[in-house]
Amino acid sequence: MLDSFVKLRENVLNYSNTDMNLVLQRDDQVYIAVADIPTHSGVTGNEYMSLAMVFGLNCHLYLSNGEAITGLEKDAEVMSAMQSMLISSHQVIKSMELTECPDFEPSKNRRVFLKTTKGIYYKEIDETRESLFLNMMIDNVLKCIGNM
Repeated sequence: MLDSFVKLRENVLNYSNTDMNLVLQRDDQVYIAVADIPTHSGVTGNEYMSLAMVFGLNCHLYLSNGEAITGLEKDAEVMSAMQSMLISSHQVIKSMELTECPDFEPSKNRRVFLKTTKGIYYKEIDETRESLFLNMMIDNVLKCIGNM
């Protein structure tokens, strides 16, 4: 089941702005974000979920038990929160690490991947101001999903 979870999030990160016919204005514009979130729920068989957001297209949750919750972007509040995150997140890229390997790795902390035309940036959430900003935006999207 973890294999399908990993494959789903990998598919999102492999998607390009060219695939989307999306023209970007700047190299630091974020058009895809994936947040790996530990859930620590042995009861449901889900230890992790990935919140995957693609600018203007989709917002999905992938659960480590192999389940995918898709079509979340159809809710106007979720779409707005997702777009806000993608538009605002470029502000923290300078505090992130450019990575060649955006693989899923189990962690007790949230891990965020932001895709731009320059590549994929990575940050494990910690107590820095930039992390708190990313965390707040992720929580806002999750709150909107919870309100559906």
